[in-house]
Formats: sequence, C-alpha cells, structure tokens
Amino acid sequence: MLLQVALNKDSARQAEKIDARRRRYILSFVSYITSVVMFIYGFKNLGGEVALLPLILFGTGATFLINISYFRWSGNLNLACNIEAVLVGFFVLALVYQGGFNNTALYWVFPFPAILFGLLGVKKALLSNALLLVVLGVMLFIPDIIMADYKEAEASRFIASLLIVIIVCWINDHYRERSHEAMDLLQQSKEVQANTDPLTLLLNRRFIDSSLNINLQQQADAFLPMAVIICDIDHFKQLNDQHGHAAGDAVLRHLANLFRRNLRQQDIACRIGGEEFLFFLPKTSADDAMLVAEKIRQALLDQPLQHGKLALPVTASFGVAGCHDSNSLAAAIEHADKQLYLAKHSGRNLVC
Repeated sequence: MLLQVALNKDSARQAEKIDARRRRYILSFVSYITSVVMFIYGFKNLGGEVALLPLILFGTGATFLINISYFRWSGNLNLACNIEAVLVGFFVLALVYQGGFNNTALYWVFPFPAILFGLLGVKKALLSNALLLVVLGVMLFIPDIIMADYKEAEASRFIASLLIVIIVCWINDHYRERSHEAMDLLQQSKEVQANTDPLTLLLNRRFIDSSLNINLQQQADAFLPMAVIICDIDHFKQLNDQHGHAAGDAVLRHLANLFRRNLRQQDIACRIGGEEFLFFLPKTSADDAMLVAEKIRQALLDQPLQHGKLALPVTASFGVAGCHDSNSLAAAIEHADKQLYLAKHSGRNLVC
C-alpha cells in the first residue's frame, strides 16, 4: 500500500513538472511571438481610417509582455496562464468587434481555442471556449452592437467552423490526458513488480534504495521518528534440508501473511534476503517497536505452519533500532543488524 502511495506521489510530481514545462512554453510563445506579430500589424495599420485596430494590437501585445514579465518575476505559472487566457479572450472579442483589416478579424480567431487548452487545461479551457463561442455568437447575430459588418452566411460558417475547432481541440487534449494516465498506470505497475518479492509479495531491497530513501528525504516529517526491525528465521537452512524447499517457501509465505496481520497499514515490510526481513515503522519509537517485534515473535509460536500433515514450528530472532534523522537510516539498519546478531548469539527466538 505504501509502495503504491509513494509511486503515485512520484508519478504525480513528474506529471506536474512535465505539464508545467508545456504550459511555460505555450505562455512564452503566446507572449513573445504573438506580441511581435501584433506589433508588426499594429505599425502597418498606423494612420489607417480606424484608429481602434492599432490600439487593440498594441494594447494586447504590451499586456502579453507585461504578463510574461510578471511570471518571470513571480514564478506564479497558474496565475500568469489565467491572466493570459483572459487577455486572449478580450483580444478575440475586441478584434471581432472592430473587424480587423478589411474585415478579416474572423480568420485570426481560429488559433486561440487551442491556445486556451494549452494554457488552462481541458476542463477550464472547454468552459472558456464555450463562453467565448456564445459571446461571439451574440455579437455576430445581433445587429448594430459591433462596429464590423459581417455577412450572415460568413458569420454562420465562422461559428460552425469555430465549434468544430473547439471540439477537435477538446478531443485531442482529453485523450492526451487519458493516454498519459494510462502510461502512468503501466509504469507504476512495472515499478510495483520491480519492487516486490514474487514469493512473499512483500517489498524487496530495491524499494528501499529506489523509493524509501527518496521519500524519507523529501517527507521526513511523515516518517520520523521511525523504528527499524530486522527479523531472521531461526535454523531456516535446517528446515529446508529436512522438509524440502517447498516447505521453506511455505514458511516464508506464512510469515509474510503473519506480518501483514500484525503490522499497521503504514508500516513497511520487506524481504531483503533468503530468510531475512526488514520492517520500517513510521512514527514509532524503538521501545514501541520492541513490543511489535515481541508480538510477532509470540504469534509465530502460537500459529505454527500446517504444511500437509506436518505442523512446522517456526521461530525467529529480531533486532530493533530507532531512526531519528533522515540521513541516519543506513546507521539505524546497521544497528538493528547488530541487535539481531546479539539475539541469535543469545539463544535465538529473542527480541534485542
């Protein structure tokens, strides 16, 4: 369970970074490239019959540059994208209202639905584009509320074409997100398999190196203080020699099930060797971990494995240590290992 949570967090963080990078590129493109185009056409239309068009172009280009400058200063990507989307909407409405050069404003609207999807994400962009489409429809089909003079057939074809563009952009972005989610799930499934011991279905040593250490560094408060327990089955080689490897495998699975029943959901159980197990107990002191280890040791005595017609008594030795610092996990594991060595040399079937 904790492995899945850790992988979900890692995957979410990676997805957020990729999405933020994509939105930064779109924000930069709209702010810089589009502003240059607007300034060029603004200068070309200076001195024309209608002074409103260069004002719209210069004003929008300047506000785009102010917004990207704000983003470079503040680093607030979400706010900058929202502001940019509002500016895009105002520009589209103002341009359609004025009509553009020789009444060509409608041709310049079509790139902007895709820009809104890039800036806002699927849900917010769909709502924004729908609102923009409604407002444009009102402007085009109610006479005398705009400066420009569009033919009715031209307006109808424009609205229909724009609706198709919005739908295609929505389909593309919607299924792009679904595809990324499916790929994330596939990657997580592969990670779970790579971090899981196939016999006991417990976590393996790779999990400690690939996930636990990283999460402990990044979220120390969620783990510390943490107790470490090392468990080693007593006389496991002798059991294998007497009863066969099938019996040995059954013992390992029996212990894994017993661990799951006696550990909390947030505790981490790993198989790190043939008959050796390692437990991590977040938010637990070494003294409390001693009680947990004793509980497991006693459960092993009370619940012998039924293997065919045989009842196989199994005992284990335990070493316990505490970890109070995110950089001392290796030292805590080493200390628990020394305590295990002490338990074995003190007669086995002990907690030290």
